[in-house]
Parts: sequence; C-alpha cells; structure tokens
Amino acid sequence: MKKALLVNEKAQVSLEFILLVGGVLVGALTIFTLRDSLKNFAQVISDWVEAERNLTIAQVTR
Repeated sequence: MKKALLVNEKAQVSLEFILLVGGVLVGALTIFTLRDSLKNFAQVISDWVEAERNLTIAQVTR
C-alpha cells in the first residue's frame, strides 16, 4: 500500500515538474519570438509619452 502511494506521488510530482518546465519554456520562447514587437511597442509608448509631455508643456507655458 505504501509503495503504491509513493509511486503515485512520484508520478504526480514528475508530471507537475514537466508541466512547469514546459510552461516556462513556452513563455520564454514567446518572449524571445516577440522581442522585436515588444521593442517597437515600447518605442511607440515612449514616443506617445514624449508627445503628451510636450503638449502639456506647451499648454502650461502659454
């Protein structure tokens, strides 16, 4: 009985580990493949923030 319980427990831990590692790998591959898109998105956000800041400065200094 104890041996069967340990075998089942080890199988569950192994499955959880495989799923965890798989999830980490999928996440890493997704970020790796989208890195150029993320860079472009960050640049768009940066440009938008700069434009808004300049607009606000222009309104305040009028």
